[in-house]
Formats: sequence, structure tokens, C-alpha cells
Amino acid sequence: MATKSLSDLLEAAEADGLLSAEMRLRDVLRSAGRPPQPLNAAALRDVRSAWSAANLLGVSQLATAEMLERLGDAPRNAELAEALAAGLPQDVLEEALRQPGGILKTAASLRAAAVSTPSPRPGVFEAGHIDAGLMEGLLCALEEGAEIHLMRGALPEAGTRCRILDVAQAIGPGGLEADYLVASVDAASRSLGEGMLVVAGLGAAVLSLGLDYASETGVAVGAALAALVKSAATGAAFPAAQGRLLGLEGLKASGRRTCQLALLPLRDIAGTLPECESEGASPVRTVLAYGEDAPSLSRAARLGLARRAPEHLPQLLERLAQAGAHDLDSALGRNRLRDRGFTDEAIERVTRAIGDGLPLNAAFSRWVLGDEIIIQDLKLSPERFDSDGKALLSAVGFSRKDIAAAELAIDGAIEEIAGKGLAAAGLSLQVTADAEIRFTAAASRALGGMGMLRAPSAEGLELAEAAMAAGLSALMTGHRAPPSDDLRFRMEQIISLAEEIAEDAEALPDLPALSEEPPARVRRTRLPDRRKGYIQKATVGGHKVYLHTGEFDDGSLGEIFIDMHKEGAAFRSLMNNFAISVSLGLQYGVPLEEYADAFVFTRFEPAGAVTGNDRITNATSILDYIFRELAVSYLGRDDLAEADVTHDGLGRGAGDATRAEPAPFTSEAAQIISRGFSRGQLPDNIVILDKRRAGKAAEEPEEPAGALTPTYLSQACPACGSFTLFEAGPESHLACDTCGEDSRASQ
Repeated sequence: MATKSLSDLLEAAEADGLLSAEMRLRDVLRSAGRPPQPLNAAALRDVRSAWSAANLLGVSQLATAEMLERLGDAPRNAELAEALAAGLPQDVLEEALRQPGGILKTAASLRAAAVSTPSPRPGVFEAGHIDAGLMEGLLCALEEGAEIHLMRGALPEAGTRCRILDVAQAIGPGGLEADYLVASVDAASRSLGEGMLVVAGLGAAVLSLGLDYASETGVAVGAALAALVKSAATGAAFPAAQGRLLGLEGLKASGRRTCQLALLPLRDIAGTLPECESEGASPVRTVLAYGEDAPSLSRAARLGLARRAPEHLPQLLERLAQAGAHDLDSALGRNRLRDRGFTDEAIERVTRAIGDGLPLNAAFSRWVLGDEIIIQDLKLSPERFDSDGKALLSAVGFSRKDIAAAELAIDGAIEEIAGKGLAAAGLSLQVTADAEIRFTAAASRALGGMGMLRAPSAEGLELAEAAMAAGLSALMTGHRAPPSDDLRFRMEQIISLAEEIAEDAEALPDLPALSEEPPARVRRTRLPDRRKGYIQKATVGGHKVYLHTGEFDDGSLGEIFIDMHKEGAAFRSLMNNFAISVSLGLQYGVPLEEYADAFVFTRFEPAGAVTGNDRITNATSILDYIFRELAVSYLGRDDLAEADVTHDGLGRGAGDATRAEPAPFTSEAAQIISRGFSRGQLPDNIVILDKRRAGKAAEEPEEPAGALTPTYLSQACPACGSFTLFEAGPESHLACDTCGEDSRASQ
């Protein structure tokens, strides 16, 4: 009969939300059963490396899965070869081909592994002072998303049986239901034996009683509730002084029981843990409750206001209904998010981010949810939601009105209305870190068990240190930091360059029949980043034209720019785009000769006299002038110039009809070669010789007609030894053309 009564009592407490179902301690806190290690730089590096490696592994698995999915169900060998060339690991491809399900099954397995792989184990360290040398390592670990536990002592083994007690559920409209609370705690402790009872809801219980959390009375009542739970769970005495705070009589010790007690932050695992309004001895997370139509006051806030100032309750409820009539109940809740594909893990991440103070835009972003959730669960591309959570909510089906109302709620507008209403009744929600530490420390001492505070992310370092100084443990949960501005900018440049390369690359043609020759692919030849060229300024029919050229490394023409300053915007735009099209054609291999043949001597205005160009004096159109200039300069087409002149490309010909006298030859190389292009490496003493003119100047005067060249003999001069002897007269008189010595032929 006693066993049946105990079972019935536990079932009733579970149904009311006072007690959770029995679970294991590892479901409440991941550091269960792990002895704390000394906090040092090497240990923090290990924790950071483990979380960084886990993040990298997840990203690699998803990237490999995406590469496999692009191949399809039955790819050809050529497509598989291209995938290997693009970076798909050979071992992964071989394993995918070995699997019965093929490519797509392997991709699904990789995605499942990326999503289901558990997070690395948290870092469990001894509580103590965090000096400046450890601060940097701790922050780096938190930025990788690590979980850090700073413990005053070790928790029992991870498999220890436990239940969660929500003390706030024992507060009703009439106040504390002490008999119900004591009986339920007694039944839970007997069923657990040497297990652990995790106490929660103390902050919500104090609010439900109409007390200010940070006040002396609120702290004392919280400690009294903890002492009552200890007495019911372990059989310890309940002091009369604390009983008076609760309107109860003191209790004597009733015999020692082995059930353990603790105040711990709860892991928010939907379906496993109850929805407590406050965890451990912390204050309430929110005083709002989200229903089907509009936000309202939570149970604890409603009870507290009804007990403290009942006349304010109807007015505040009406104001909240008007302020959030179209609120998105799932912004802080779960049902509608689940309907749209959000898993419990995703909801936990978002809830934690909102609890850390992130706005809605950041809480639903890629850097909080993670790529695997967005790709696998929501079937979306994570790159679109780097920092735009509103766009993600819109993509899964929420309206603009719902998103705006949810943002209003999360940003604190509705919370502010509720807070002001409670503050007017003397229930302040502005709880400082010192007040939370004081409340938790008092409750922990009264409970006789471990007390732990949650210190969210990097902003909680001071809170964690203060908690440890007060004899409490601290739980620090990090979020993986988004990329820095420098990294984001660099990735944007890389992605832009990749898109440009992809656009420039031609698609592979369809495979031809075996009897056909495969068509040759035309590829674009890009100009060097630092290129040569020239600028020609001229006037055609009174219209100023600037022609800019760019050259490949071999000196051939690769691009042109045409600037005109007198024409209208439409004509200038047409000329600019025409120059771009010509440049692209040149870079894809269209010969300049083809352009010259197509556009020279075309006729349209402006046309007429050309000034500023030493080879062309008249043109029938702008295009006629431009392509005659290019043909003369790059193709040597002197037939398209005004006169058939002789020049070497550096000087001027004497027969040029545009000037009365030949232009002086430019001998200084600096006047032709750009110092800027050569970066100042051009020596000042280099000159360019005019070979044709210098050759003519060096020629000796022609000998007069009739002058004869002597015929040299085969014998050497006896005086100088040179073979320049010739017959200078009759009777074998010889003379030497070298030394001038006269002699007679030897007999």
C-alpha cells in the first residue's frame, strides 16, 4: 500500500510539473562524473583545439556531401574525374562507389554524421582566480563555442539517477503549498536513494510570493525554501527561524537519507527537462508567456502581482494584449518553429543566444544555428544568412508582421512594459550580478549542496569570477564567433573572383559521336595586370577623341578605350560599350585585321579633318579614324595613312605630307619608354640609334668615275709583310698599299 501511495504521489507531482521524470545526471549537466582539472594555458588550448577540430570536421563533412550530391545518382567517369580534379578526396569517392547505395547514400551519411556527431566534452576545471595570462586562452576557447565548467567540487557519476524539482510549482494563489512540496520531495528522495535532486525555480518561487528577488526578504525566503527542501529530502532539521519566514513551524531531524541536492543550470533539451521559469536560484528569464493570440504574464509574474498589488493586474494584462496582439509566439517558444523544420538542438541554440542578449537578427543567423542545421533541416543555403536572421525566418514561412512583432518582443519592448508594471508594484526585474550571487550563495548554503551559476559567453567572465569568490561554481557557454571584418572582406573578394572565373570558363560541349572531331574550345587570354600601351589624343571634325590602348606581353593589341567629351551621354555610352566588345573579341582571338577591314572608311558624323595625329589628316567617321590609327600602329598598314612615308616607328619620314619638314629624330629612350611602366629602371644614358639616317651619314663619298681599285698580288710586302702589293708601273715596279714602299719584282 505504501509503495502504491508513493507511486501515485510521484505521478501527481510529475503531472503538475513539480517533479520531472527520472533521468540520468548527464542529461542535466555534461560535467557530471568528471573530476575538475587545474586551470592552465595548456588545458585551455586542448579544449579550444577539440572544439575547433569538431567545427572543422562538420564543415568538411558537409562540403564533401555537397560535392557528392552535385554528381547525381549515376555520374559518368568523366564527371567523376572532374570531381577529383576539383578536390574531391579519392578515398571518399572510392568508398562512395563501394557502397550499395552509391553516391547519394554516401552524401546522406556524411550529412547525418555532421549533424548527429556530439559536441566535444566540456572543459571541467577547478574554480579559482582567472589571471590575465589565462584570460586570453579562456576567451579564445569560448569563441570556438566551447563549454567551460569551473567547479568547486566534482559531481556524482554521469549515470546517477536524478529528478528536477521546480519549487515555483508549489506556489499557488493561496501561497506556498508546503505539505504538497514536502510530501513530493520526500517521495522523490526515497525513490532516488543515493541519487540527486536538482532544485530549480527558486527565483520564480520568490516572485510568485510577491517578493523582490534582490531584497533582503527575498533572499531570506529563497534560503528558507531551500532549507525546507533539504529537510524533506535528507531528513535534516528545519530551523524555526526560517519556518517563520514561510509561515511554518520548525521541524526536527527525522533520520539521515542519502539523497543529494544541488542548484544547477539546466540543459535545455526539449522533451527531457521541464519548462522551468527559472533555473537553480537564478531570477526568472522572462515575465512573459506566449500563447496562441498574444503575449501575457507568466505564471510566476501573474501570481506575484496578484499577491503584491492585485489592482494593477487587469490593467497590465490589457496593455500587454494591445502591445503584442500579433506577436510571433514561436520567437521564444517552440511549436511553430518545429512545424517549419527547426530541431530541438536548433531551438536550444537560438534560445541560448537570445538569453545571452543577442537580437533576433543574430539569434537566427548562420553563426548561431550552424551550417548543418540550415542545410540539413531547413533545406536552405547558409551563405544567404550570415547575419540576417529575419531573412531566414521569412524563408521558412513567417510573415513580415510576425517577424516584426517577434523582434519587438525580443528587443525588450513588451518585456519593458511588463517590467514597468511589476516595478510599479515593487517587484523590480533589474537584478544585478551581485544580487544574483548573494541569492544563490544563500540558497546553496541552506540547501547544503553544490550551487552553480550560468555565466553566458565572454561577457560573463566577471560574473564567473565573483561567483567563484562567493564559493559557487560557474558554467560558461561560448558561441562560435563570426568571421572578422578582414576575413569577411577577403572571402567576398575570393568569392567574387571565383564567380568571375566560372563565368569566363566555357561550358563543356556535348560529347560528339566517335566519327566527329571534338570542337576546339576558345579560351580568353587575359591581359597582364601591368600592361603597356599608349594614349592618342586627336580631334575629328571638331570632336575631341581619346584612344587608349592596352597590349599583351608580346606587344599585340589586347584592349581599347574610347573617350569623347563633347557628345551626349547616349553616344558616349555606345562608344564605351563598343570598345568593350572589341576588347573582348581581341582577347578571345579575333584578329585586328578583321576589325580594320570591317570599320575603316565607314561614313557617319562626326567626320572631317583630323588634327593631333601625324599620320591621319582626314576621316570619314570616328570608327574610320580609330581603326586606321590602330592598323597603322599595330599592323604596319601604311597604305591606310595619308601618305606612303618611310619611317621606322620611332622617327618621322621625310615624305610625310602633314608637315613641311621632317620631324627631328628622337634619340632619348626616356621620351618613348614609360618610366612609370619600367618603375624607374630605365637608365638615362640609353639612346636609340636611327639606323637608316646614321647609315647614310656614315657612307663615304663616292669615288669619281673611272677610279680603279688596284689588283693585289699574292706575294707579301718585303718591308711590312702585308699582302697589299700591286704593280705600280712598267718594268715590274711594285708598290705597297699599306706602307707605301716601292720595290721591284724579284727576279
